[in-house]
Amino acid sequence: MATHVSGLRARERGFSLIEMLIVVAIIAIMAAVALPNIGQFIRNYKIRGAAQQVAGELQAARSKAIMTNTNAGVSFVVVDADSYRYVMEDLPAGEQLSPLRDLPTGVRFVVAATPPAGPSLRFNRLGGYCNPAAGGGCTAAVAVTCTAEEISTRCNREAGASFVGTDSGAALSGSLVLTLLEENTGLQRTIRIVPGGRVLPQP
Repeated sequence: MATHVSGLRARERGFSLIEMLIVVAIIAIMAAVALPNIGQFIRNYKIRGAAQQVAGELQAARSKAIMTNTNAGVSFVVVDADSYRYVMEDLPAGEQLSPLRDLPTGVRFVVAATPPAGPSLRFNRLGGYCNPAAGGGCTAAVAVTCTAEEISTRCNREAGASFVGTDSGAALSGSLVLTLLEENTGLQRTIRIVPGGRVLPQP
């Protein structure tokens, strides 16, 4: 009987202090290895998410142009360094502007370095695009991109600057490009609009 009780007590023993310290040390080493990678992922996630958001709005503008069989076109406009929207030019003046979208805090559009560049591009009824800055049969850029109320609080950081430029890469000549910059880290992401109107965010 005594032997049975002592056997039960032996099985009820917990972990020793040395075993606990070893487990804590292993967890600390794993955390030290993983934390820099997690930080890098979070930084990439912010700029990548912003690029996907802008690409989604570009695709929405293109879809509107196709679905409404637009005559004048649907323009995607980079209103200022932080904001963007599309403008349905066939509609009456008070109904043309889509909701004004803002980039996440700390992310901005980069002024285009490759001419002809402007603040907008226009999708036609077939889903293709033209570049108002280049002329060549493309109607002039949209004149009104913000309401009076929006101008007082938004639409004012480098408003009207040329954020939509042409792609300098030979493989994608004829494409337009938008570049996003995360100001704290210097990370950049591009969104290309290729001939035919397809929207390709950088993976």
